[in-house]
Amino acid sequence: MGIDLHNLNFLVHARSRGVSFERTLAIGRQSISIDDWELEEHRRLRRLPRLSWGDEQAGSSAGAVRYFEPLMQQWLGARSTDSVDASAYESATLIHDMNRAWPNDDSLPALRGGYDAVLDFGCLEHVFDFPTAWRNCVDVCRVGGHILHALPANNLAGHGFYQFSPELFFNLYQPQRGFEVLDLFFAVKEDVLHWWRVADPIAAKRRVNLRNSHEVYMLVLARKLREPGELPPPQQSDYEQSTWIPR
Repeated sequence: MGIDLHNLNFLVHARSRGVSFERTLAIGRQSISIDDWELEEHRRLRRLPRLSWGDEQAGSSAGAVRYFEPLMQQWLGARSTDSVDASAYESATLIHDMNRAWPNDDSLPALRGGYDAVLDFGCLEHVFDFPTAWRNCVDVCRVGGHILHALPANNLAGHGFYQFSPELFFNLYQPQRGFEVLDLFFAVKEDVLHWWRVADPIAAKRRVNLRNSHEVYMLVLARKLREPGELPPPQQSDYEQSTWIPR
């Protein structure tokens, strides 16, 4: 779980699309996986202030892990930055197993609808009960807020439990379910200069497949339009056509 150059550029892109990071929740406490010289190049290009990491996150040359909070606060306008993890090993602010729905008791702060942005950068592929984990992300996002995913899509078998298809997110984030997809890209891990916009198979009326020999991320930006209530499992778009009728 971490912010690399693809994810940093995705955050900047999301802000250009109107995303507010004022109250941000990260699934997993996001570490910074960017070299100092790359951060400096990004800072100069965008005329940003120098990052102040504080004593806890002293220089990477000393071997300290740097986490996402200073970057989100100083470069992207976050006022509060929380993180959730099943373990306390990285000092996440909320301890909760994403395989389980948020509790209805007082064991965690009031979460539902509490965040402007929810970041899933390399987390949900490691959670066995993906539907529950995804619904947890949805439930803590406010109406009008945004959910950002950066997840393995191709040639990363063995990295986690799952690799993901664009079809899944185009179906999860449909307007009739209370959401909309603003952007969905493929990003080759080793090519930080290019992304490829993925066509929605629902609109294309055919499957949109990827075949290559590179490690590929999928970057998804979705907006929550309303509280969705209970949601039935989506059907793959092939089987939503009139030629296939469930019995």
